[in-house]
Amino acid sequence: MQLRVTPAREAGVVLAACAALSLAGVSRIPFYTRGEPREGLVVQEMVKTDAWLVPVRPDDEPARKPPLYYWAAATALTLLPARPELALRLPSAALGAAAVLATWATARVGFGATVGLPAALVLATSFEWVRAATSARVDMALAACLTAVLAAWTFALVRGRRRGWTALAAAGLALGILAKGPVAVVLPALALGVLALARRDPGLPRRVGAPVSVGVALLVAACWYAAALSRHGPAFLATVARENWFRYLDPDAETGHAHGIGYLLSLGLVGLLPWTPLLALGVAPLTGARRPAASLAEAWVGTGLVFFAFAASKRSVYLLPLYPAVAVLLAAGIAQAPTKGRSLRVARVGARLYVLALLLLAALAAALATGVAPTAMVRHALRPADALSLDALAAAARRAAPVLVLLAVASAVAAIVAGRAARRGRWRRLVNVLAILAIAWTATFNTLLHPALAKPRTLRGFMGRVDRVVPPGAPLYAFFPLDPAARFYAPREVRRWPPPTDTGPAHLLLWEDEWRRYRDETGRPLRPLAASRAEQPGRGHLILVAPPSGRLTPAPPPPGLGPPARGSEGVVDAGEDRTPLAAAADVDEADDLRAHHAAEPEPVDEVQVRHG
Repeated sequence: MQLRVTPAREAGVVLAACAALSLAGVSRIPFYTRGEPREGLVVQEMVKTDAWLVPVRPDDEPARKPPLYYWAAATALTLLPARPELALRLPSAALGAAAVLATWATARVGFGATVGLPAALVLATSFEWVRAATSARVDMALAACLTAVLAAWTFALVRGRRRGWTALAAAGLALGILAKGPVAVVLPALALGVLALARRDPGLPRRVGAPVSVGVALLVAACWYAAALSRHGPAFLATVARENWFRYLDPDAETGHAHGIGYLLSLGLVGLLPWTPLLALGVAPLTGARRPAASLAEAWVGTGLVFFAFAASKRSVYLLPLYPAVAVLLAAGIAQAPTKGRSLRVARVGARLYVLALLLLAALAAALATGVAPTAMVRHALRPADALSLDALAAAARRAAPVLVLLAVASAVAAIVAGRAARRGRWRRLVNVLAILAIAWTATFNTLLHPALAKPRTLRGFMGRVDRVVPPGAPLYAFFPLDPAARFYAPREVRRWPPPTDTGPAHLLLWEDEWRRYRDETGRPLRPLAASRAEQPGRGHLILVAPPSGRLTPAPPPPGLGPPARGSEGVVDAGEDRTPLAAAADVDEADDLRAHHAAEPEPVDEVQVRHG
């Protein structure tokens, strides 16, 4: 008896795939980049101060992004305070799954029931989509909101205007503005405007309810922007201008991520992996008699690419709102693949690449499982932190050997199936095989390998060591800016050095390059108590030093005393266990693309501390 595939069952499969892709292992992966803990600091401040309406960064500085992600993440953190990584990543996972489900519905309505599942699988397993769905960042919030707009307008084009579709589009636009700003209206408006011009149909926006949706969305979003303006005044206006106007138009605004006009196209091709070789099939729905859904998806992708190509600032996640439309077109092309022509030939050539790629993947999995991977050949060419991560990956792979062997066998079998499916033009089978394999590999990587890769790079363990060294109630200081991960993981406030003259002994956090530049007042090097395993390029390891005696004097430390050994998070004897500490500092978003340079030394005559 054949199992009847109902829409409800298909939707269940989609949600199960999203859960495996975006939730497996994410609570075990600590923050080890600047982006996620930087957003986490805003969320922590919301929970700490109960200032939810207008989120702020520490020191009452306006958050750089609108509040939607922060609201969701703060709610999750309130419910899961003991699992902060999971709490902060949960909104992206949930919104990503909702967007995949909306894409599934859009494909079914626009092209037929057989197109829904391939579209959902293509979107859910695309590299950039998976990465955004497992990150504590604001980008998935915008993508999910605009996917709702795409779905609503597709429904209206196919089934006629209804109040429900107008309300869905209005909600998507309003929440999109509250997720990442005016771009949430600009992108859909451009797509619909270009489509109306191309079809010489000026009444198109009215038929899909766009004027009402946009008007309602702007009115709702304006209420929050007015509240934020009354709260922060010129500082809020400066933040809005920097994050929107200057980021798009001014390459000299130092917002970071400046690249050439074709940069995002190449990133988009990488982000769509493993589906990039099949993109030629996405042209099929755009030939012959076009469906309205195909025309809207084409305008959505085309206007989005052009809009972001001319932006001064470019990041791969900027293209995320375009992925649902690409997935719909590709799935439609798979369902109605041509029997001849250039697009078919290109797709078959691309599909043959899967065989080689899957065989190489099987060989890599087997090598990692058996411990014969050539890690030693490349280790000497890596930075110390990268070498530590490589060693950790190799060790984790050996522990996960049975699972990797199974994946190696599955990848080899998938190579055979993919080759046959490509030759016979069974594109749907090819998509199913690749999607299942992508889900298995992603879940395995995030559960068994990614935590090991992150461990040598995170400051979570080091801050736990500091927690046991600093006495209860003792102040902790640092040269600013401090890494946002240290600030996020520290459970007590870190103050800016130098301390007031009326304080007692003050423990100091500083980077290795700073440690080498300072002595205490007597000319002796600062005594290290703990050093992080993680390090930053140009800075070295983060070090906790004993309370300095007197003022600091800039001078290289004498030979013979160094910080704890590289790769160590051990603690030099500092007595009994202590209570928690916390950290507070700031790192600009533009630092994501460049090394974190050493802070300027504090003026010597201002670096004072009273003897305890």
